[in-house]
Amino acid sequence: MHRKLQENLGLATDLLLHAQIGSVSHDGRYAIMRTAQAPEYFSGNMLVLDGPPGDDDRQRLEDDFARLIGTPPAMVHRSFAWPEDDGAVRDLDAFIGQGYERATCSVLVAERNAVHSPEINEAVEVRLFDSNSDSGSERDWDDWLQMSLADMPDPDSDVSRRCVAFQRDAYRALIERQWGNWWGAFIDGEMVGSLGLFFFGRIGRFQSIVTRRDQRNKRVCRTLLTEVVKRAAGARDRLVIVADENYHAHRLYEALGFACQARIGTLCQAPG
Repeated sequence: MHRKLQENLGLATDLLLHAQIGSVSHDGRYAIMRTAQAPEYFSGNMLVLDGPPGDDDRQRLEDDFARLIGTPPAMVHRSFAWPEDDGAVRDLDAFIGQGYERATCSVLVAERNAVHSPEINEAVEVRLFDSNSDSGSERDWDDWLQMSLADMPDPDSDVSRRCVAFQRDAYRALIERQWGNWWGAFIDGEMVGSLGLFFFGRIGRFQSIVTRRDQRNKRVCRTLLTEVVKRAAGARDRLVIVADENYHAHRLYEALGFACQARIGTLCQAPG
């Protein structure tokens, strides 16, 4: 793995996680993430660059994506990610003009002992997804699917449904292989939030932190994160969250003790 990707704990753990879900390979210029069984899973079928692209790189990147990832009708999107190294805002007009959406994420890192919150919601029960019975586990994952789908930009589309269903199955497979666990926040028995925590040596990586829309700003997320770190982080040196810089919970993570370690830039061109 290129040194810049190794140093960016968000991309490094993304690649480690995806190697267990799909496939990750390297060709000298890119890290290649593929999920052959889920071609509509945009973030699982992408090229990871070792640095930011420029406008004059668009045609080369699109040609390489077609060669290494795929082309229509099987692959209808193009997706790229890279470590942002200096915080500068770059013009990517050649991509934006062709329908690409651009985003920047912060890689937020905390030591286990630094995560804390005096402001929790005492009504929230935090527990693992029910492992006492098959029916209980299925109910938790069904509730997770509906909550996660509601958080998608287009929750009614078939593509969104297939992507969320794939994520559910992939996460459950990781848990069965003991890479980590999934936790829920419940009020009066109803799921109001959830997150995954997976482990790579002494690093813990959070995944898909979601709070039900009608329960936001009620200290559900801070209660869930604080309790999961207390119960599950063990002796891990660092805990990692990747969040869009415009995401509403970004400031909450910082208030809990997470600090920006790196940034990730992305471009995605998708139908619609």
